[in-house]
Amino acid sequence: MMMLKKGCCSLLLLLGLVRGLASTSPSTGKTLVSGKKVVVVGGGPVGLYFAALMSQKDPTVQIEILEKRTGKSVNAFGLGVGHRMQNRLNDIPGLCEKAIEISATVESLNIPLVDRGDLTRQMSSFVLDKFGSNCQLALGEECDSVDFENKSIITNTGRTIQYDLLLAADGVNSKIRQKLVEKEPETFQEQHYLENSHWKALSLPKQPDIGKGSFKPLRHPSIASGRVLPKAPEGHVLLLFWRDEHGIDNPMGIETTEDLKQMITDAMRDKNTRGVNPLRKLLGLEQGDSHKSDRVVVFEEAALEAFISQRAGRSHHLKINQYHYQDSVALIGDSAHAMNSLLGQGCATGLESTHTLVQCLLGEEETTMEKALSRYTELATKEAHAMTELSLINYAIKGPLTILKALPLILLNMLRGRGLLKRLVDISVPFSQIAKENKSLLKMCRRKFEKQRRAFAN
Repeated sequence: MMMLKKGCCSLLLLLGLVRGLASTSPSTGKTLVSGKKVVVVGGGPVGLYFAALMSQKDPTVQIEILEKRTGKSVNAFGLGVGHRMQNRLNDIPGLCEKAIEISATVESLNIPLVDRGDLTRQMSSFVLDKFGSNCQLALGEECDSVDFENKSIITNTGRTIQYDLLLAADGVNSKIRQKLVEKEPETFQEQHYLENSHWKALSLPKQPDIGKGSFKPLRHPSIASGRVLPKAPEGHVLLLFWRDEHGIDNPMGIETTEDLKQMITDAMRDKNTRGVNPLRKLLGLEQGDSHKSDRVVVFEEAALEAFISQRAGRSHHLKINQYHYQDSVALIGDSAHAMNSLLGQGCATGLESTHTLVQCLLGEEETTMEKALSRYTELATKEAHAMTELSLINYAIKGPLTILKALPLILLNMLRGRGLLKRLVDISVPFSQIAKENKSLLKMCRRKFEKQRRAFAN
């Protein structure tokens, strides 16, 4: 465990989400957490955003962040910092600029792509530099057990920490959420499933035949889909997806680094190009480079070996009806909601929910912690559940019959000026409004999802 402690613009919340809540300008007034201890379990972007925003609002709150990770993954992949995410990061002057300082630009989308490790390091540096008088970060430390009644946790190092407010920002496999579900299953009704897909990322060095900002789609019989992503300061990351029937640990037929090299080379040279899915193209999901049959691909052996040996990721679908426990625990980020990455709104949804939590903690509408956290659940679940449903749009592009049914519904909304991607980049439109506009399409997608989903087991 390493303890780090240093001296470390907002628009209104999405239209219709929180009417009447205060703006995010700096505050010197008393809040519901003034002088209190807040423990944040999870030092990812969402937990760090809370620390920055809450500290800006109330510098008297004492915040300790626990982050179990200490190193950087060989094959870490980038996170697109889109309009909604930038909007929330701009709540704290200077944070957005710091967050995307080390980034690559996706040329066809014109948004910065940031390695998740770089993003968290940049954000933690900002928090400690600007708010170090009231914020601490403990690396290599995580929550081992929780005593909800006595408001304390024990970490993996044996340290006991008392809290006034505990924030679970520890991801989709959150220990804190799991303990709440076990403690009060009737209160915390969890819908947690796995989609029929596995994924891994592969880091590539600078390529002689691929543009710096390449956003090329990949096709190969061994995978369901794939994408080339730019990486800062140079190089690329390949994000590969495959279904259960294509393998568990690795894509079908990929057992050695030589197998992987051959598959990637064939995919990069477009040797296995299938017909382009018309719905993916209509939704803007097929943007990328032109074909090149003699493209040279350069690899790093360490990255290839790490890819073959590492555990494949899964796409989670998580909804839970309550985001708080009494007056002392709140769920934020992926611990509260999780979705597939197709629309790139997972982190943005986490920041939006966290912004809602901070606004509730200001105490301008609710006078007790329990009422404030209850209000947080009421407001945040509406938008997060809507975005989780919107993520099921990927089921509209699976199978010719489904595509045939989905195409008219998507075209109709586009003709009305309500194209899905167009609405998602418009920060004034709440996720709940977009879900309402696509109600018929999402109903069809949910039926298909329910047929294919896998039950999640801890």
